[in-house]
Amino acid sequence: MYYVGIDIAKKSHVACIMREDNSLEVNPFSFASSIEGFSKLTAILSSLACAKDDVLIGMEATGMLFDNLYRHLKSIGYRVVLLNPYQTAKFREMDTMKRVKNDNIDAKMIAALIKSGRFSEGYVNEDELQSLRSLYRHFNSLQDQLKSIKRQTQSIITVTFPELEEVIGDLFSVSALALLQKYPTAKHYHKASVDRILKTFRNIKGNNFNEDKASKILKLAKESIYSGVGKDGYEITIRSNITLIYSLQKQIETIESAMLSLFEKKEQKATNEEQESMSELIDNLRTIPGVSDKTILALLAECGNLDRFHSAKALVGYLGLYPTLEQSGDSTKHKHLAKRGARLAKKAIYLASIAAVRHNDELRQVYINYRSKGRAKKEALIITARKLLQIIYAIYVHNTPYDPKRVFVAQPTK
Repeated sequence: MYYVGIDIAKKSHVACIMREDNSLEVNPFSFASSIEGFSKLTAILSSLACAKDDVLIGMEATGMLFDNLYRHLKSIGYRVVLLNPYQTAKFREMDTMKRVKNDNIDAKMIAALIKSGRFSEGYVNEDELQSLRSLYRHFNSLQDQLKSIKRQTQSIITVTFPELEEVIGDLFSVSALALLQKYPTAKHYHKASVDRILKTFRNIKGNNFNEDKASKILKLAKESIYSGVGKDGYEITIRSNITLIYSLQKQIETIESAMLSLFEKKEQKATNEEQESMSELIDNLRTIPGVSDKTILALLAECGNLDRFHSAKALVGYLGLYPTLEQSGDSTKHKHLAKRGARLAKKAIYLASIAAVRHNDELRQVYINYRSKGRAKKEALIITARKLLQIIYAIYVHNTPYDPKRVFVAQPTK
C-alpha cells in the first residue's frame, strides 16, 4: 500500500509517496497545476508496482484550489480523500512538536496522516450542488458588499442630512433612494418645493409619500445642522453608491433565482421516482415555520445531501453549532460559539432560529424554556438553532412534513 500526500497551492503542488514502513518511495516533488503537471503526477503514480486500489491519496481542502486535481485523480480511478487543514495542522504539531511549515513537510505530514487512519474524510458536492455552493457563496459575497455600501452611505447621511431619518425610517427603501438620488444632501433642497419632491415619487408604486412629509423634509433641510462643507464630493459619493446599490440588488435577485432554478434542473435530471421524492422533500422542508428557501439553499450548498450524516449530532458538529468548552479542575465554562465548521450554513441556521422564535410556536417554547432557566439570549438561540437543525435533518432523512407533536421528542444536542 502506498500513501500519497499532496500539498495544494495555486500554480504548483508538492507530492510525496510513503510506504507502509513510513519510508518514502518518492521524495517530495513539485508539479504544475496544468495538464502537463497532472500528467507528470499520474506517470509517477503509474510507475508504482501496485494496483490503483493500493494507492491512497490525500490533499487538503484549500479553498477551491484542490478541485481540478481531485476530480482528475478520481476520474482515472484513484481513491482521494479530502482533509480539513485544521486536521493536518494539529497532526503536524503533534508529530513534530513544532509549528514548522513548508510544502515538503506538509506533503509528508498529509501522507503520514492518511496512513495513520486518524482523519475525517471531507465531502465534495455533486455537479448541481457544487454549482449551488458556488452561487450561494457569490450570493453571500454580494450581500456583504451591499451591507458595506449601505453602512458607508448611512454614515455620510448622518453628516449631510442627519434629520432625514425623522421622516424616512428606512433610508434604503425605494422611495428613500429615489429622494437621495435627486437631493443627496440637505443643501440640495435650496431649490426644492413640495411639488418637486412629490414628483419624485409619481412612478413609484405603493409609496405613501404625501404633502405633510414633503413639507417636513423641506423644513428639516433648511434647519439642518449640516454646514455644507464637502457638498459636491458627498453628492457624487451618495449618487455613485445608490447606483451600486441598485446594481447589487439586481444581481442578488438574479443569483437567488438561479439558485432556485437549480432545484428544478436537478429534478429534471432525476428519474420520475427520484424527481417526485426530491420535489416532495423540498416541499416538506418548507413546511417548517421560520425556514425559508434561503435557509434550505444555504444548508444544501454548504453541507451537500444531509442524509450523508449518520445523525443529527454529526450535522450539528459539521456546522460547528456548539459553544467551546474550557475545563480546569472543577471549573467548566461554556465560551463563544465554535469558529470551526460550515460558517455560512451556521449563520443561516442561526438567523432561521431567530425567525422560528417569532413564527414557530414549538421552537418559541424551546427558547422561552431555556431563557427561564437563566440562559442568556444568544445561548438560548443557539440551543433553539440546534433543535431546528435536528428537525430539518429528521424531515430530510424521513421525507415527512413538519409535525409539531414531534418537536419535543428529541432533546437539543448539548
